[in-house]
Amino acid sequence: MPLYGTLDITQDSKRLPTLPNLDTEAWPLPRAEMMQLLIEVPRSSTDGLLPKAMHPALPSYVILAVTKYSDSPVGPFNLAVLRLGSRAGAHPRGFLLGAVASTDAAALELRARWGIPVEAGEVKFVRRHDRVMGTVKKDGRTILDCALVDPQPVSGSDVQYINWVTAANAPLDGTTQPILIQVDPKYTFHKAERGKAQVATFDPAAWNAPTLELANAIVGTCCTVDTDLPRIRFVMDPLKPVFQGTRRIRESRADE
Repeated sequence: MPLYGTLDITQDSKRLPTLPNLDTEAWPLPRAEMMQLLIEVPRSSTDGLLPKAMHPALPSYVILAVTKYSDSPVGPFNLAVLRLGSRAGAHPRGFLLGAVASTDAAALELRARWGIPVEAGEVKFVRRHDRVMGTVKKDGRTILDCALVDPQPVSGSDVQYINWVTAANAPLDGTTQPILIQVDPKYTFHKAERGKAQVATFDPAAWNAPTLELANAIVGTCCTVDTDLPRIRFVMDPLKPVFQGTRRIRESRADE
């Protein structure tokens, strides 16, 4: 029997971001610098974090990503996210647990357009000759201090970025209701590096994952990419398996 998550997002829908509609315009995000760290986590520490419609990844892992967006419709901003490795049917996905943006404008738009559970805070992305560092603070307190150590050049084809899934309230069939939204950015690689993932500070409660425990680092990458935040194409019923509860909102990215 396949394993499913246990989180029922309909029981606490007021905490979720709310979208006015599912017709947001795409954002082009050229020359983004994206550090992504994959960390193994004990399966027991992820209980209750994944919606019922999705499958947990085996072994369990999380994705910590800190990205510097130098050009966006709301100006430059940095974004840090925590995603839980999972699957939607047979497809690997990263379920968004928490996020922090470096500007109020970015946080407001990311919540309202894509349902990303983001708050404003201090997010820094710093590149040194021997490492790339990411730090996040909220209310003056450090909630993440991480790095990619000793980055080495690799091909962009050696790097895999999986699509995101986020939980939000949105109008569907005339009723605003809790749903799962797929966010599927595209990537054109200009530079790719791989190195050792290192996390010095991590406050799980600040990322809406109070039970989460980090274990072994898997791998870290840092890439310069042309990417985007696209129009929403797929939404899912949060309580049904995705093969039963997935709805197509638009046919393809060409509809953008």
